[in-house]
Order: sequence, then structure tokens, then C-alpha cells
Amino acid sequence: MRNCEINPIKSDSLEINCQKIYDAIIACQREFDGNLIFEKNILNTLNEIEILLYDVNDIELFSEMVDLIFRCRYRARELENQMKFIDDEKIVNSKNLNYILEEMNKFKEII
Repeated sequence: MRNCEINPIKSDSLEINCQKIYDAIIACQREFDGNLIFEKNILNTLNEIEILLYDVNDIELFSEMVDLIFRCRYRARELENQMKFIDDEKIVNSKNLNYILEEMNKFKEII
């Protein structure tokens, strides 16, 4: 776990609060610790999103930002599709997980 704040991603009309997404991922990991359905179907994608969020602070070139946005869009789509096949209402109705989906879908609106 890193101790620094993760920068937001901003466009002219939109801001994605990467720190809050990260915080929601950590909350999900705690909330569903030991839940085999979560660990088997969702955890790896959330870990990948977490890694992408860490990269936000290291972006120096516009091309790096574009690459990161497309990778986040892919992970958002992946998470959304995984959620369609989850049979656990506690996971499907999780405020943290739904917040992550909502914020990650904003990456579709940036480019």
C-alpha cells in the first residue's frame, strides 16, 4: 500500500477522483475478505485497476495519459461484465463496488 495521495484525472468537463476509487477498492477487499465468489471473479480486476491508479501520479506525457485511459476503459468494461455473472446479492449491491463501476465508467467519457 502506498502512502501518497493519488491525483485525479481531469478533462474540460469531467473529473475522476482516483483516490476515492482506490479507497473504495480497499474497502471492497476488506468487505469481501474470504468471499470465494469475490476472490475468484472480481479481485484480480480490482487489483489491476489499483495498479493503473498508482500509475496516474507518474504520467508525464499526454500519450501516457491516453494509454492509461484506454487501459482503464478496458478494466471498467471487464468489471462490468464480471458483475453480470455474479450471483451474490451482497456483492452486486455493494456501495463500494458500484461506486468503482460508476467512476470507472467515466473513463469512457474522456476520449
